[in-house]
Amino acid sequence: IADKYSQGEIRLTVEQNVIFPNVNNTKVSELLQEPLFNIGYYFIPKSDKDFPLSRGLVSCTGSQFCGVALIETKNRAIELSKRLEEELKVDMPVRIHWTGCPNSCGQAQVADIGLMGGPARVEKEIDGKVKKVAVEGVNIFLGGKVGEDPFLGEVYKKGVPADYKYLIPVMKDILKEKFGAMEK
Repeated sequence: IADKYSQGEIRLTVEQNVIFPNVNNTKVSELLQEPLFNIGYYFIPKSDKDFPLSRGLVSCTGSQFCGVALIETKNRAIELSKRLEEELKVDMPVRIHWTGCPNSCGQAQVADIGLMGGPARVEKEIDGKVKKVAVEGVNIFLGGKVGEDPFLGEVYKKGVPADYKYLIPVMKDILKEKFGAMEK
C-alpha cells in the first residue's frame, strides 16, 4: 500500500496510528477502498463522527503480554469503548489511553482520559462476613494534552475496580460532565 500510494513511506505514531504521507489527493478515495481499510473492525472510522471513543483509543499490551502490567488492557479498552459508544452519543473525539502499570507505555497521563492499572477493592461476602478483597483496578487521569502547551493529566479517581459493572458508570459520568456526552 505504501509503495502504491505514498512513495513507499509509512509512519507509525505514538498514538498507535499509521500514516501514509504524501498521498495524492486524487488517490485518497482509491486508497480508502483497499482491503486494509475495509476489514470489518468496528473501530476503523470512515469520518470524524464515527466511533469518537474507539478512534482515539491507545493501549499498552497489558498483562496478556507484559509481566509488569497489573491489569489486562487491550481487550478491556476495546470492549469498554464499544459499550460506551453503544450507550452514549459523543459529538467529539475523545482520546482514551490505557496502561497496565505506572511505567505508562500507553501514555495515560497525556490522554483526555487515562486509565492506569492499579489495585482496587470490592466488598465480597466470605464465610457470612462482608470483606474487602483486592481486584484489578484503574486510576483514572483527566486532562492530559500533547502538542502545543502540553499538560499531564491529573488524577481524577483512584482504585476504580476494572470490572465493567464499576467502570462503565464512572466513565459515563466523565464523558457526560467533561465531554458533553448524552444517553442514546
